[in-house]
Amino acid sequence: MALSVRHPARVLRLVLVIALTLTAGAVLFAPTALAATYRSATSSGWGPSPDAGKRAAEANARAALNQQAGAAGEVCSGVSVTTRHLYTAPDGSAWIYEATASGDCVVPLPTSPLS
Repeated sequence: MALSVRHPARVLRLVLVIALTLTAGAVLFAPTALAATYRSATSSGWGPSPDAGKRAAEANARAALNQQAGAAGEVCSGVSVTTRHLYTAPDGSAWIYEATASGDCVVPLPTSPLS
């Protein structure tokens, strides 16, 4: 079938069919956009100094958030951590903090075996 300028309707129809086919293919094979779930987890920690207590609480909160997300098959990004002082032993030997880790968590897209 030869296309010619004498049959513009036929050319236009062919162009429309190709465009619709490409659009349908892009829609059907595009990766699905996944909504992020905002998660947070709170934990405590202690140490022999204020910095050690904060670090322990923050690490425990991050671990709790990762465990929560992992149970849902998610990975978290943009994690922020807030801490607050709970208690100091009267002799100063222990500093106890509470921390909350929060972030957006999504189910990661499957990786292609070719990549």
